[in-house]
Amino acid sequence: MLACEEFQTIPLHLDGPSAVAVIPQGATPFFDAVGFVANQRDGTIRALQLKENRYLTDDAVASFLPAAPIATGARRLITDLVAVTDGQAITLWAADNATRTLIQVPYIMRWEDGAPVEFVPTSTDPVFVDGDGSGDDAALTEVRLRGGYTTTEDWYIEYDGSRWWVKGSASGVQVGVPVAGERYRTDMGQLEFVLTGSATAGDRLEIRTETGIQQWVYDGAVLGLMEQGGRVFASLAGPSPQILVVDGLTGLWQGAIPLPAGSQPGRMTQAADGRIWVADGGLPVVHEIALAPGADPATAIRTEIAAAAPVLDVAWSAGADREGAAYEHLFVAPVGLQRVDVWDLSLGAWHDPEPATAEAEGIWLGVPVSGLAASVGSVWLQQPDEDGAYPRVPVVAVSTQDGVVHPLDASTGCVVQTYTGPQGPDPYYDATDEVVTVEDLGPTSSPILWLDEQSGHQVVTSGCGGLVRNETWTVTYDSLLLSWEVEGTVSGVQSLRAREDERYVSDEGGISFLILAGNLPSTDGDRFSFNTDAGTAVMSGTDLDRDGDPDLLWELPMRPVAFSYTGGPVGGGWDELQRREFMLLPVLNTDVAVKISLDTMDGNIYWN
Repeated sequence: MLACEEFQTIPLHLDGPSAVAVIPQGATPFFDAVGFVANQRDGTIRALQLKENRYLTDDAVASFLPAAPIATGARRLITDLVAVTDGQAITLWAADNATRTLIQVPYIMRWEDGAPVEFVPTSTDPVFVDGDGSGDDAALTEVRLRGGYTTTEDWYIEYDGSRWWVKGSASGVQVGVPVAGERYRTDMGQLEFVLTGSATAGDRLEIRTETGIQQWVYDGAVLGLMEQGGRVFASLAGPSPQILVVDGLTGLWQGAIPLPAGSQPGRMTQAADGRIWVADGGLPVVHEIALAPGADPATAIRTEIAAAAPVLDVAWSAGADREGAAYEHLFVAPVGLQRVDVWDLSLGAWHDPEPATAEAEGIWLGVPVSGLAASVGSVWLQQPDEDGAYPRVPVVAVSTQDGVVHPLDASTGCVVQTYTGPQGPDPYYDATDEVVTVEDLGPTSSPILWLDEQSGHQVVTSGCGGLVRNETWTVTYDSLLLSWEVEGTVSGVQSLRAREDERYVSDEGGISFLILAGNLPSTDGDRFSFNTDAGTAVMSGTDLDRDGDPDLLWELPMRPVAFSYTGGPVGGGWDELQRREFMLLPVLNTDVAVKISLDTMDGNIYWN
């Protein structure tokens, strides 16, 4: 017992998850949906078996072992990821901001006898470069590569006169120091060898390892990737902003779609008919691109949607609302405005989730947005309608930098609500909440906050989730202005002031109330105070014991990706097909990828 360490470090599979991609159920011989998670700190990509909540197994003789990582190089900084398949082969594409390259990463080459065949790492023969021509003869022997860790790169083993340095073009400078005659292994096991012979300062050995990765360097940075019909679209921000189009399996160039000067094209979304929308981080617009599937990019027709500010992300959704009426919306996250706006594609105008206000603005979230993703299909909502039925509509998941995921009703733009929904003080149903009365601070006054006897509510809340927040409201009288100042601890001081015997509506339409004048006039300092409950089904972490408090907080979630699969009994020909909707969310600082169930609004399954 004394010989054992008190603490043991268990290496985790995920190290800075920054981007995810999903191949749908049934698209490959794996059959079930397959997920991929790119790690920003070590440059690896991990494969997930999404339905069974485990790491993917890709070895037919070791079905109990998770697949080896897909290595791209520790120096890389992957910011976006997509997966392409033709039903057999699987190729990954990643945007590397460290080297400002677009990289193509082969994963499954083909299938043989029901088992996937992956690329086998190879290397060139080591070459010794005698820097000073002194006749030294250093060499590398017993070279070994390691599948899942070796990647495509050039290795340099250089002697500075006192020690050897090992450097990889994709892995960077290694910490370990080679010693002549002893087996050396790079920091992550990418390369092993035995160093022999002698050397002087300036001498080096060169060797190249190869795993099939191809990379393209552009004058700019690739900020967004999207797959459509086997092709990869890449947003290139730089002196010549454009959307690059390549074949997703072969890497063959297919063309480009130019964008206006000053554009900074970023993330993209697409409609079922192939239309594409591109977020622009430089100009306050969203680019709409009409391009027939498989058509020459030179034939693309580009138009613009003016936005309130440059745009971080976009998501497209179409379907039917609660009443069965069709809709088609584009969700837009303007930079710096901490909200999500909704463009009605059918009307060609901004959709207003709360028509009580004059401005057609979306839902304010109070924190910068990280990413948007629309569900594949429709989702069960938690709040029943007036008939007691639970509606089913598509949703858009919004991840924010404070570690929260906000599911929006895609048909209305409002945040999905809990069973009870937004609430103000409710003395009929909450014994801890008294009827709101005036706090009389000056001469005796007798105004009252009117109470609707039928509903029991003094404060009416909006039916649109997200307009009501968890906060305390204070309504204070000012005799000089003969009106009441309304202030929320989150919403701040409202521009509109309340007047007695006139129904008041807050600036965003979240709350409404009526102050009735009493027999004794209101005086300076008189005030009403009450709390409101947002009643929204937001998620802020993994709650394994389901006690209402997250056990694992999500620190800096990134852009989610939607997927779905069928579940439940499907035999006999009479079972109703059960399609379940999920989001795969990479959480950068918590080092996890979370599987969020949109039907139950929880994220209690994660990989680390």
